Amino acid sequence: MERPPSTSGSWLLGCLLTLAFLQLPAPVSGDADKYYHVPLGGTAELSCPLLLWPGMVLSEVRWQHLPHTQAVHVLRDGQDSDEDLMPEYKGRTKLVRDTHKGSYTLHISNVRLEDRGLYQCQFRVGNQSQEGNVTLQVAGSDPFIHVKSYDAGWIQLVCQSMGWFPKPWTEWRDTEGRVLQSLTEAHSLDETALFQTAVSSRVRDNAVGNVSCTVRNEVLGQEKTTIMVIGAPAPGSLSSPAVALSVVLPILGLLILLGIWLICKQKRSKEKLLYEQVMEVENLLEDHAKEKGRLHKALKKLRSELKLKRAAANAGWRRARLHFVVVTLDPDTAHPKLILSEDRRCVRLGDKKRPVPDNPQRFDFVVSVLGSESFTTGCHYWEVYVGEKTKWILGVCSESVSRKGKVTASPANGHWLVRQSRRNEYEALTSPQTSFRLKESPKCVGVFLDYEAGVISFYNVTDKSHIFTFTHSFSSPLRPFFEPCLHDEGRNTAPLIICTELQKSDESIVTKQEGKSQANGDVSLTVNPSLLSPQGSKLFPVNDTWPSNLGPALQGFKAPSL
Repeated sequence: MERPPSTSGSWLLGCLLTLAFLQLPAPVSGDADKYYHVPLGGTAELSCPLLLWPGMVLSEVRWQHLPHTQAVHVLRDGQDSDEDLMPEYKGRTKLVRDTHKGSYTLHISNVRLEDRGLYQCQFRVGNQSQEGNVTLQVAGSDPFIHVKSYDAGWIQLVCQSMGWFPKPWTEWRDTEGRVLQSLTEAHSLDETALFQTAVSSRVRDNAVGNVSCTVRNEVLGQEKTTIMVIGAPAPGSLSSPAVALSVVLPILGLLILLGIWLICKQKRSKEKLLYEQVMEVENLLEDHAKEKGRLHKALKKLRSELKLKRAAANAGWRRARLHFVVVTLDPDTAHPKLILSEDRRCVRLGDKKRPVPDNPQRFDFVVSVLGSESFTTGCHYWEVYVGEKTKWILGVCSESVSRKGKVTASPANGHWLVRQSRRNEYEALTSPQTSFRLKESPKCVGVFLDYEAGVISFYNVTDKSHIFTFTHSFSSPLRPFFEPCLHDEGRNTAPLIICTELQKSDESIVTKQEGKSQANGDVSLTVNPSLLSPQGSKLFPVNDTWPSNLGPALQGFKAPSL
């Protein structure tokens, strides 16, 4: 006779089973990363990778669709629970215990694309729990067909489908069931690693019947087909070319009639316009005789005014020369790279800086030098020989101008300067600058200052013409300004020379020479040799070397005494 097991024996068995559950590792090496491929609309059977000991009683079995926190299905104390469930899974899940595998399987019916992803099963015994993961892949949405384009009697169709794994196989069939050749195929993976496919083909526009597209999953044996019906035109209806022709021909006829009408109208308009133009020309010819007389009178008046202006400018230059002064250079203001002659009448740019004192009066950035004379009243005129130099700056500046650093030359900053920037290109350094050209490049430039009148004028001594005039109200001492500028690749090495006497410009007719001709009335300048120091080498410092082309630049330069 067998004795029934005691209560203490059952309690001991339960404790042993619980202890075994706690010590049993989760079998995640095999099924934890398992993928379940389920066709769209089918039923998924997800087996939990956790195994149970025989006789083990679980307090709770819970399935979740990660990363959601709500449950897909909950079995608590042997009963299904609706508490804290995701609404989209209600009525579509059930939990089945697999006694052979010793685990629980989750069934999900009517699978959707949204159901794909990672699922977690959780077994709980008392206060202890273990989890395992599986992945559900939903494969295959119904394909759909759309018309992409129409070209020369061909209809191009595209079949698209999504949610397949692995990459599906696609086939087109025509209205007679024959396989159509695919024109293009495009396959891509979405964010859930499922394939999206798009395959195109084409059929004739006169084909009538069903055109089908089949997408097949070779692994699951799943196949989905979509049909597109190409209908025949209704009885008595016109074909596309016939419809187009019936529409185009009347429009073309109307356009031809419209064109003929426009041509006739344009012809009449041209005849009318031609008649009006002839009448206008006749009127213009009648007015021309009258206007010609008025133009002759106006031209004569302009020529008279031009002569007066030239005479006034010439008189201004001649008046300015009555106030000739002898100007010398101030070595204390000269930039260290400038080389002055011993008599302080000539200045040129050297190749390097000289060891001179850095006094407050000396320019250290602008390669310039001031005259020694300071003017606070009266009229003053001096002349500077520039010869064949390509660049130079001359004029007057305020004694208080900045000598250090970069200086912007303008009347507002106390500068009234004119410069030659290129061959026959000159600028008055106004703000903004005033650019102009001269009829004849000056060999000698005259600078005139009328302090009380507030006038600074520049003259071309070569042809006795006016160059430019500044007007300003002066209130501080003014000093002559000289800048020989950079060498300009060796073309501008000649010095600026302050004339010690007024230049005489002799007008002479230059005869034509063989191989070269000059216009009559050219003005030639000669420089008196007295402008150069009779001591020759003593004119400039012994340590400084002047360029070899200085002699030709000064040849013929003559300034006879008044």
